Amino acid sequence: MKNAILFVHGLNGNKNQYQSIIKYLRKKGFNKFYEFCYSNNKGQVSIKEIAKELSIFISNNITEDKFDVISISQGGIIFLTYLKYFKNKEVGKIFTLCSPHDGSLFAYFGKRPGFIDLKPKSNLLIDIERFVKDSNLDIYSVFTPFDLMVFPGWNAKLNYGKVKMVLAPLHPLVFMWPTVKKFIYKNLIK
Repeated sequence: MKNAILFVHGLNGNKNQYQSIIKYLRKKGFNKFYEFCYSNNKGQVSIKEIAKELSIFISNNITEDKFDVISISQGGIIFLTYLKYFKNKEVGKIFTLCSPHDGSLFAYFGKRPGFIDLKPKSNLLIDIERFVKDSNLDIYSVFTPFDLMVFPGWNAKLNYGKVKMVLAPLHPLVFMWPTVKKFIYKNLIK
């Protein structure tokens, strides 16, 4: 049985970020998708505030007992924050695409709460890393060493679960990269 899939976009993102993945998965027989689109996507609020909003969205919209997640960039950190602090439903497989698990030097350019949360060694990222390490999550991370949003690109490599490196030349291209879509599909069906 194929679980419903929740998509969570990244900083300054929108649902266009993952339409290529949805189109691919539809061709493979997946047909139930949820899209969490949050308006405070330019760092105005903390990641924890967005994760709380995500919890409300999940409670109000996801009818299934269990669902899988594909999160993009900051969306991965938002979803893991939801799991740590606000989880209200069972989660199957978790995919993070170019999520700044170890922070991004790019975050030093912003003073807003959402940027502070994404700085390397931020309190939030340290808490999330401990949580992921101690949890039994079915988690997959994808990163590119050429990422200029999650800089250095290696900071999107999760130290737990299954990791896939792709040689996409830019952060947003990872979300459309054919090998990424195949990696997601292959691991969703196993």
